[in-house]
Amino acid sequence: MRGRLTAGTMLAALLMNVTLAGCGAALPDGADGQLADDWAPVAEVKAVVPEAGTCLDTRPTPSGSSWDKAVPCISSHYSEIAHVGTFTGDTEPSPAQLAAAYAECDTRSAAYLGRPWWQARLQVHISIPMTRAWEGGARWFRCDLVQVESANWDDTWVARTGSLKGAVPADLLVSCGSAVAKGEFIDSMTEVPCATAHNSEYIGFFRAPLTTPYPKSDRQWTALYRQCSELAAGYVGVSKTQWYKLPTVAWLAYPEAWAAGDRRVRCTVYFGTKKIKKTVKGSKGNGVPYF
Repeated sequence: MRGRLTAGTMLAALLMNVTLAGCGAALPDGADGQLADDWAPVAEVKAVVPEAGTCLDTRPTPSGSSWDKAVPCISSHYSEIAHVGTFTGDTEPSPAQLAAAYAECDTRSAAYLGRPWWQARLQVHISIPMTRAWEGGARWFRCDLVQVESANWDDTWVARTGSLKGAVPADLLVSCGSAVAKGEFIDSMTEVPCATAHNSEYIGFFRAPLTTPYPKSDRQWTALYRQCSELAAGYVGVSKTQWYKLPTVAWLAYPEAWAAGDRRVRCTVYFGTKKIKKTVKGSKGNGVPYF
């Protein structure tokens, strides 16, 4: 390890050198022999805060930097900042604060897009300052919009061009899908137009309460399916009692994001081996398999 002088020692050495060099010589007019008393005070350093509407050529990460590379939105990019919020307090955000930040991101990104982000092949990722930036006073959180290859997977981010503000392209909207089951789980779901043969349809989204554990037992999964069924009932226009006859699929945030406070759940109706060529929205169950 290389040694170095502290700032105070360096200043003392400089003052001594100046004194020795000027020994026996008169000071110039206007000089008082004090080097530091005329220096302007150094301004307080403030954390740089990201700005909404900025596009970033970076993939989403839990900890962001105000120096993440910004690019024009007409250029290829991965993220677009829909909103920048602020944490309060001196300690790094707790799961409860993160959950509140996610809720704020949901609301503000919908205003930014002109519609809820979860109606499209988009995700909202929250990014907070790195530890050193937090210790330096940064308290912002970023709501980053990211396009994904499929609405049902978390890590298939797609580089895009153009801003999403106020206008989500129609080809990004999520509707029907061709789902392949593997045991009790859906192994894959390819999005297709509702006019083509399909066995699933996206019907809504909710955020589970912060106290909800990542599901492992049948009972925990059933609690999420129940909420999906309630969304499905309103989407199709039938009673909740009727809708429980039809399976639903709950797509959760990946476990790491869930643990960090992201409790997002997408809901899809599933017809199993049956296929239809229309949307079930507002159908009141007419022509829907199992009704």
